[in-house]
Amino acid sequence: MPPKPKYTKEEIVNAAYELTREKGIDAVVAREVGRWLNTSATPIFTVWNSMDELKQEVRKLAKRKYQAYMQGIFYYTPSFKEFGLRWVTFAAEEPNLYRLLFLSRRETHDPYARFKQDFEDILTPLVEEIMRTFGLSREEAEDLLNQMIIFANGVAAFAITDPASFSPQAVSHSLSRVCIGLVVADKLRDGTLDLPAAKAMAESSITGVTPRKKKA
Repeated sequence: MPPKPKYTKEEIVNAAYELTREKGIDAVVAREVGRWLNTSATPIFTVWNSMDELKQEVRKLAKRKYQAYMQGIFYYTPSFKEFGLRWVTFAAEEPNLYRLLFLSRRETHDPYARFKQDFEDILTPLVEEIMRTFGLSREEAEDLLNQMIIFANGVAAFAITDPASFSPQAVSHSLSRVCIGLVVADKLRDGTLDLPAAKAMAESSITGVTPRKKKA
């Protein structure tokens, strides 16, 4: 009979997950996971066929944490602004999980494509909100969200390397300017720009629209 596992799959996955949070996914090797559990590497392979299998489970846990973190955006309006803020905040608070989800080597390096692949249930209502807010087509709204994610991904890199310099107010201000600038440029290009509306949007971008929690 094979030896009885000393640790359950769940215990090993949780250990590997916490190791990832502290040191990154590259630190998830049998010896390090064993050390985290105060044992040798041997028990790992009594329940897992390979470290790749274990890493996939760690990634699933990271995705669940990120999804739970992002679900809170829908308590705020506009939700897409809260989304941008939380994108950067998550990177500052959980840099190694952020690297695993968005910066690790995969089939695509496009942050928007990755997000759509893994979190479409979050993306879809955001696109619909942007369509309503700015009077955009679905294609235009998706492009705006794409540009917003690219911008937020760049800001996230600064938040990871220097968390102390991260300012939610500055990020909110910058996100407003990026969003409004893109909307105005597109409407100016296709001849549908409403000048009073554009002025109001420009003023909101200067002050920086901060998402507010919706009333119960």
